[in-house]
This record gives sequence, structure tokens and C-alpha cells, in this order.
Amino acid sequence: MNEKNKNSFLAFLLGLTAGAILGILFAPAEGKETRKKIAKYLEDLEKKGEEYLEKGKEFVEEGAEKVKKFVEESKDKVVKKFKEE
Repeated sequence: MNEKNKNSFLAFLLGLTAGAILGILFAPAEGKETRKKIAKYLEDLEKKGEEYLEKGKEFVEEGAEKVKKFVEESKDKVVKKFKEE
């Protein structure tokens, strides 16, 4: 995911969160009920955030492993080429 997509996605999440909280705050309900709704929403958002972080971590680890493998293979090719000369 490039930097522009990351920023767009983060802006989208921020807007979604702000909109949901404002919607809940301005909905006709008791304060206690509203606070429960906000707390529940934030808990759900935290879980989703943790899922995204875990997926991102896996993505980075897989990418790092591919880069490491590529570097090792390239190194082996270069060493082999110099030994042939």
C-alpha cells in the first residue's frame, strides 16, 4: 500500500469515526445510554484496528522474508560469478 493510499484510508477511518460519534451524540437518547453506545463503538473500533495492525504486521513480515530471500539469492549469484572469473 503506497503512502497516498495509507493517508486516504486513515482519513476515511477518522471521518467515519468522527461521523459515528457525532451521530450518536446528537441522537435523542439519555446520556448514560449514549455513553454506552460510544464505549461499545470504540471497543469495536479498537478490535478492528488490532485486526488491521495484525494484517499489516503479517504483510511486512512476508515482504521482509521475500526481500531477505532475494538478497541471499543475489549474493549467491554474485559470489558464484566472481569465483568463476
